[in-house]
Amino acid sequence: MMKACPECGSTEIVSELLVFSGDATTNERPPYVRLVEPTPAKVPFIWLPKSVASGFRAAICGECGFTRFYTKHHAEILAAHRKGYASPDYPLKNILPISLSQCRPSQTQSVRDD
Repeated sequence: MMKACPECGSTEIVSELLVFSGDATTNERPPYVRLVEPTPAKVPFIWLPKSVASGFRAAICGECGFTRFYTKHHAEILAAHRKGYASPDYPLKNILPISLSQCRPSQTQSVRDD
């Protein structure tokens, strides 16, 4: 937790703030990170991957506005990471596949004002 601002040195810190965004506030579900156990080489007949999740807190400097995000469950996240747990794929990439070729124009066009 931030005791003094690393930018301005102020000790006027507002901490322990939950972090919300957009629709998360209507569902009362703040943003979070999640790590999921990797699929084993031999998947048992009944298997559900274990996961570890943690929400964010914020500390904000009252003098300059510097903001730092942190989690209280960092030890659990690190332990899961060391066991090979990884962040799951974002589901939209399966729905809306985006390739670099779609982001670049296929031909260069020049525009002239005459």
